[in-house]
This record gives sequence, C-alpha cells and structure tokens, in this order.
Amino acid sequence: MPARVAADKASERAKKNLGALIVRCRGTLSQSQLAQMVGLPRSNMKYIEDGVNAPTAEVYDKLIKELKPDLQTRRRMDRLYMAIRKVPPPDICRTITQNKDLVDAMRKLEGCNLTPDQIKRVAALFASFQENREGESTK
Repeated sequence: MPARVAADKASERAKKNLGALIVRCRGTLSQSQLAQMVGLPRSNMKYIEDGVNAPTAEVYDKLIKELKPDLQTRRRMDRLYMAIRKVPPPDICRTITQNKDLVDAMRKLEGCNLTPDQIKRVAALFASFQENREGESTK
C-alpha cells in the first residue's frame, strides 16, 4: 500500500477516534449545546463527532476548555489531534511561540532525542514553574 494511502487511512481513523472521544466527554451535554459553546453550527459539530472533519486549532482549543477531559483522555485527544493536523495542540504551540528562549533551547536540541531520565527532569522543571506560579497567585 502506498505511504500516502496509509497516511490518509490513519488520519481518517484518528478523526473517527477523536470524534468518539468528544462524544464521550460531552456526556449529557447535547451536540447543539456543545456546538453553541464553541461557536460552531450544529452540523459542523456533527461532522467532527462523526469523524468526517477534524476541528481547527481554535475549535480544538475551545472543545478542550469546555469538555475538560481527564488527563488520560486529554493525552489521547492530543495524540489524535497531532496525528490529524501534524502539529502540536494549540496550547503547546502557544507556550512555545510565546517563549523565545524556549524556541532557542529547542533549536539547540534539534536532532537529539531526550532519554526517559532527561524527560523526567524536564517534567520536574515545568512542575516547579507551575508551583511557583500557584504560590505567587496566593500571595
């Protein structure tokens, strides 16, 4: 099977799986209510939930804010979004582009794969940023 056909099929499966997760996350909220909350016509929301279309970055961002999926579901949704759009989720893109020094650091790492231990250290560093931010907001 040609690579293009395989990629298209993988993207189609990802759209269907993302749509199913959105349906599951909305729970008792109707499709119309969710569509209104994220600023879409109901028909567009139906196409997303049916896996016909994928949400744009703006719509995906709004969906995540409204649906508030648990961490495990959010990770699955993000992986599916990345498989479809071939870019990181909007919140990650925003964080990267708003921090010039982070972009510079990432460019220096180009071609380097972090080890699991290094990834844990980076995660701990980011967790400390979050703790500092939360500590500042309670002062």
